[in-house]
Amino acid sequence: MSKRKSIVVLVITLVLTALLAVMNFCSFKLPNFIANGIKDYNSIGSTIGLGIDLKGGYYAVLTPKLAEDGTDEENADLIDNAVEVLRNRLDNKGYTEATITIQGVAGSEEIRIEVPEIDDIDEFMQIIGSSGKLTFQDDAGYVYLTGSDVRNAYAAYDQNNNPIVVLEFTTEGTSKFHTATTKVLGSQLYIYLGDELISSPSVNEAINSSTAQIEGEFEFSECETLAAVIKAGMLPIDFEIGESNKVSASLGENALTASVIAGAIALLIIFAIIIIKYRGLGIAASIALTIYSLVFVVLLALVPWVQLTLPGIAGIILSIGMAVDANVIIFERINEEYKNGKTVVNAINAGFKRAFITILDSNVTTVLAAIVLLILCPGSIKGFAITLLIGIVLSMITSILVTRSYIKVLLPLTNNKAKFCNLNREAILDEELI
Repeated sequence: MSKRKSIVVLVITLVLTALLAVMNFCSFKLPNFIANGIKDYNSIGSTIGLGIDLKGGYYAVLTPKLAEDGTDEENADLIDNAVEVLRNRLDNKGYTEATITIQGVAGSEEIRIEVPEIDDIDEFMQIIGSSGKLTFQDDAGYVYLTGSDVRNAYAAYDQNNNPIVVLEFTTEGTSKFHTATTKVLGSQLYIYLGDELISSPSVNEAINSSTAQIEGEFEFSECETLAAVIKAGMLPIDFEIGESNKVSASLGENALTASVIAGAIALLIIFAIIIIKYRGLGIAASIALTIYSLVFVVLLALVPWVQLTLPGIAGIILSIGMAVDANVIIFERINEEYKNGKTVVNAINAGFKRAFITILDSNVTTVLAAIVLLILCPGSIKGFAITLLIGIVLSMITSILVTRSYIKVLLPLTNNKAKFCNLNREAILDEELI
């Protein structure tokens, strides 16, 4: 690459990086030429979901109706099972950062649920409050199927693009459903969720199928909520919803802004250290880490179900640290190859090749750990796993590809490549190798 092309690439990089930074962190007004007015532009960063510790949310306390003749151990097991069902319901609906805790002493336990950034309180109350007992009945109230006969439930669209809930039956459920549609042929089959009538479709033929649809005048979000309740199963005990109200951010409203400022300062300090230590290589790494940070913000906004919490911020910091560490490993390998007699260009190529296996090994191990946390752990730990997983994958790409690309862009700008990259040999330098 010529010196002129290198300058052009750097200028384009500067402009695009500045533009992405503005789009990520700045909100402003834009002229709307179509409507001849002004429209608001909200920054990409402002669309990232925030956890309850950063933005606040909503909470509800459920008081269980326990049998008087039940032992403390039996009641505790029922409450633990209820917590698991509620966790599954909230996860299926996308509230992965919800926290569920048991409060009170034995015999008078309550379940407290906190959900960040809730838009529809009624939907939230339906998810946590409904018994979720699905029954298929005739007009006389005879029950043909229950929720245990349903293997899966999910929201979808029918051929007319109307929202529906698709039910998949078990083998036994398929047989029961065929019996039900045979018995009520020419009439209606009533589908209840608890005491609420969900749908009452007319049966024009006996259906011997493992799937069925719940149709009605639904919004798609209502179908998702209903499917989440059915899929997660019914609560093992009845509850009364005691108190419920909004909850403020536990870390304060300005915690996220302070975190962003602290992160920016920390990055600048890191840039200064690696530039002093590795000079041109450090400049390339700083460019790559800047791009990494800005793209990271975009991915946090785009990836579904990301709700940024304090553990999530910890995941971001850890992944940035691993990105810096990967660059340091690469640069040390380059320095070793140069000391062994290779030219600057050959030392750079060999350094990246040698460091690749080490970086891949450490990152794959971390990715596997993040996947395990994502699958097995609930609540805020899942948020940590998501941000860590995104950050590690992105850091591998930027450390290996982006840093290397910008080293190649920067090298034509200097005549003394070894000095520019702060590469030294213990022996006397051979000018022909430089």
